[in-house]
Amino acid sequence: MKIKNNILTFIIFLLSTCFIFGCNSNAGNKKQNAEELQDNMIRYHRILAATPAMEEIVLGLVKPEQIAAVSDYSRKSKFPEIAAKAKRVKGVISTKPSTESIIAQKPDVVLLPVVFGKTQAETLRDCGLHVIPLDVPEGYENIKKRIQFIADQLGESENGKLLTARMDEKVNRVRAAVKNLPAKKIAVGYAVNGAFGRKNGAFDNICKEAGVLNGAGLLNMKRDEQLSKEQILELNPDVIICSADATSSKMWQEVLQDPSFKNIKAIQNKNVFTLEERYMNSTTQFFAESVEMMAKTVYPECFNHVP
Repeated sequence: MKIKNNILTFIIFLLSTCFIFGCNSNAGNKKQNAEELQDNMIRYHRILAATPAMEEIVLGLVKPEQIAAVSDYSRKSKFPEIAAKAKRVKGVISTKPSTESIIAQKPDVVLLPVVFGKTQAETLRDCGLHVIPLDVPEGYENIKKRIQFIADQLGESENGKLLTARMDEKVNRVRAAVKNLPAKKIAVGYAVNGAFGRKNGAFDNICKEAGVLNGAGLLNMKRDEQLSKEQILELNPDVIICSADATSSKMWQEVLQDPSFKNIKAIQNKNVFTLEERYMNSTTQFFAESVEMMAKTVYPECFNHVP
């Protein structure tokens, strides 16, 4: 009888062990299967964006582990969330990479601006790479459309919708804050090479959404042109906004000290400000943040009561 009981106990023990092991094994398999499924749902595993602006967008949409390489510009980005993610990307590439350096990163998709030229795109395609050509967007709505297009192409449509929705939320708050202005102020922007801000360029579009009149845009300034002293006098801007990168430039010093500018409203009223370059020339998800910073700089009185 005692032997039978021992045998019965041993059998129960074996069955229990097998049951527990089987459960643990199934749980492990389920976890592995879930991870494999999630991995299979990722459309691209080695994404390469060929400009810092595109890197910003991609870093806002996907995990850093899905990106083949980023530039040092992104690693040192003044947007903390971009810098943090960029530092987790193993590969490094220049801000305007050559065809050879792109191929060396072994990407499975390349986001390439059309301004780089058709030859590079065709060469990359001939090498078997999937290339997504992208135009430079003009205007807020086109910036959002490009972000959503990139998100759709990368299989991150929902993340794209979230990103553009957050942009709308911020831009709409700015629009509401400045909608009752008695008059819009004229601003002239300065970069390292002088007074800039072509019509429909990034600075011009940031100003528009912030309720500011961009002086260079009012004069229909074209790409690569700068405002002359005569044009600045004609505009008589209410505000001068200088890129932080240009505060020590010769042009900046000349403008501030030029006797012919002493009667400009911006200088008389001491409305001369500096903004970081990122807030003066954005075509990414940070366009909305740039609009907010521009509006708060030019119309601080509209935001005294806004948290």
